[in-house]
Amino acid sequence: MGNVKAKRGIPFLGKICAGLVCATVIMNIAGDSTLQMKAAGASSIADLEQQAQKIREENEAREQQIASLDVDINKNEDAMDLVNDQIDGVNNEISTYSELITKKQEDIDQKLIDISSVEKTIVSKETEIENKKVKIGELQEENTRNLEKFGKLARYMYMNNASSQLPVLNGSDDWYEYFVYSDVVKNIAGQNYEFMKSLQESIKKQEDMISDLNDEIDKLQAEKEELEKQKSDYESEAASLADEKSNLENYANEKRNYLYNLAAENEQLQDKISGLEEDIADANAELDAVNSQIEEMIRQAQLAAQQEAQEGGNEYVDYSGDGLRWPVDPQYHWISTYFGYDAWRGGMHRGIDIGDGALAGQNIYAAQSGTVISVVNYCPHNYAKNYSCGCGGGYGNYIVVDHGGGLSTLYAHCQAIYVYEGQQVNKGDVIGAVGTTGWSTGYHLHFEVSENGVAVNPFNYVSYE
Repeated sequence: MGNVKAKRGIPFLGKICAGLVCATVIMNIAGDSTLQMKAAGASSIADLEQQAQKIREENEAREQQIASLDVDINKNEDAMDLVNDQIDGVNNEISTYSELITKKQEDIDQKLIDISSVEKTIVSKETEIENKKVKIGELQEENTRNLEKFGKLARYMYMNNASSQLPVLNGSDDWYEYFVYSDVVKNIAGQNYEFMKSLQESIKKQEDMISDLNDEIDKLQAEKEELEKQKSDYESEAASLADEKSNLENYANEKRNYLYNLAAENEQLQDKISGLEEDIADANAELDAVNSQIEEMIRQAQLAAQQEAQEGGNEYVDYSGDGLRWPVDPQYHWISTYFGYDAWRGGMHRGIDIGDGALAGQNIYAAQSGTVISVVNYCPHNYAKNYSCGCGGGYGNYIVVDHGGGLSTLYAHCQAIYVYEGQQVNKGDVIGAVGTTGWSTGYHLHFEVSENGVAVNPFNYVSYE
């Protein structure tokens, strides 16, 4: 079933439709007592047909859901791969920022060491200045004391020589003592001068040292300020890096949460798919049971046909051992779908699909002589479609021929049917025209062979040579 080249996604169609056709076959055997047979779980063959149709539609809906969920899962997995790449990239950035922060902290620590060293040097310089100031104070005190001594001497000389040009020293009244006295005064004055000069030079030296120390301290203070500025800059840079790192860590955490949610969503989607697959499996088990019932009804129908022929005095001929011919002209032998499990449908394909658009309207031949036991000829939907129009259980217009010995053939999607139920046909008779009725995406012939109602590979009986 389906178009020869363009069929897509009709899961379990062959498997389901076969059951529907078999059901219809039985329904169309007019006057046969098997029409009144009851199937387990169904009140009539019509109920079975509706049940199978419903199962097919539900399974198709589930398959579409699964396909949609698979798309969602694939999108999520692609997103997860992308997010994983983003997280890896962000982690690399975080590592880089961590290294930068560590380096900045090392710079800050070094600046703290440098600042501490400068501060110690400043304290040392300030201590040295204080020591110099103490020394200058001592020199100034000594100088003051010396000046006081010299001043007392000068005052004494002045006071004792106020009325005379001749100085008297300790009661002396001769010139010798005068000269001695004068010399002593001169020596004392000279020594005091030299001593005071030396003191002044020491004071000047100490003051120059203090000035130099103050200059050094000013430089150290400037160096300290620069170091503190650099330290502050490093701390600002480190804080900025820490903020960037924190932002990246938050971003990475958001992505990890997003990744977790995607994984959780995928798990939920997978659970839904598993549930749908279980539903499909259950539905298929139910459908298998329905098909088994229908296969049994086919066998009963064939037996009834045989009995009817005998009761009517007609010979029931078994043609099953004579082999089958190719059901269309031999030049049309391209197979779009073979018998067996069909991954595209997700289930069993009970026949073979022959031909493509070139087969439109071409003859359909009876593969073997026999009796037409079922005809469905009411489907007006002879056009390509990727859905079931509801006719013939998805087969559209179709024919079933019983060849005796439990062998039967089915010809589906017919554009026209030229035979009727109960008609005897010969091998090679034209019984219909190729169409695209029912669930069919293009012109082709769906051809089935059944043994006692059970579909088998048509190539066990026929070839297109």
